[in-house]
Amino acid sequence: MTAVGFIGLGNMGGALAARLAPQTDLHVLDLDPARVAAACAAGAHAAGSVAEIAAQSSQVITCLPTSAHVRHVVSGEDGLGRMLAPGSLVIDCTTGEPPVTRELAAELGARGIGFLDAPVSGGPQAAVAGIIAIMVGGPGEWYARALPTLRLISPNVRHVGPSGAGHVVKLLNNVLAAGQRLLAFEMAAVAAAEGVSPPAFIDAVNLGSGRSYATEVTMPRHVFGEALVQGFSLGLMAKDVGLGCQLVPEDMEGLSLALRVRERLLAELTELGPDADINETIETYERAAHATVATSRRPARRSS
Repeated sequence: MTAVGFIGLGNMGGALAARLAPQTDLHVLDLDPARVAAACAAGAHAAGSVAEIAAQSSQVITCLPTSAHVRHVVSGEDGLGRMLAPGSLVIDCTTGEPPVTRELAAELGARGIGFLDAPVSGGPQAAVAGIIAIMVGGPGEWYARALPTLRLISPNVRHVGPSGAGHVVKLLNNVLAAGQRLLAFEMAAVAAAEGVSPPAFIDAVNLGSGRSYATEVTMPRHVFGEALVQGFSLGLMAKDVGLGCQLVPEDMEGLSLALRVRERLLAELTELGPDADINETIETYERAAHATVATSRRPARRSS
């Protein structure tokens, strides 16, 4: 079995590790003992430090909240860059910042260590099902080395360009996803205000050209399903969209719908807080339209 290290077992990282645990010699590290225990129950081995991960693995996957966390794990005094042997490979599944990614790739490359940005899209449910999208940036020879491991997670792997390209694609993907979600919520609220059943509206849209992940998955599974919460926080989405908007050229800013999406998310962030689920934003549109769209169970109201 391939020896793989995995650092970061949050909602997404835990789901990815669960795919790898039965198929690799997987060693995991996370600050939360409960997350480590869950990975070990799936067949992984607990590691006590970054140094232990590096000693036991020829490939290390990181799935952390931000590029700052990745930089600390890779470039810190006790980081992977100092601990991994030449010829090793770091695969970063964090939704990160392309400039930081390129810096880390150059830093590790000077030491003979590969670095790929390989963010994922589709949510924990897609990761568990083995169908998540993996968008990879980096040199082709390192991609070829990583591909067998990544295909243990999902067959939906794409090499999209040089270092940083994976993170560019993921950030722009999330801008699209956020905009489509908010617009789907808005149009469903307008439909309800006009006397059209929101489920009937979405069902018809999914036969036409307006369909998207938001209408095909989010609305039926979460807005009209059992629970509104989808497991992706408003804070993380606002972070991703903010980073994606930084890529918009200055000459495009006057045209940019992406910047409007960012403005809307920042307003929701002020209203709901960073820990709210992204789907809770539907309530803003319901209030404005004086209509009910979501029929699923909603989170308990937060105290002010």
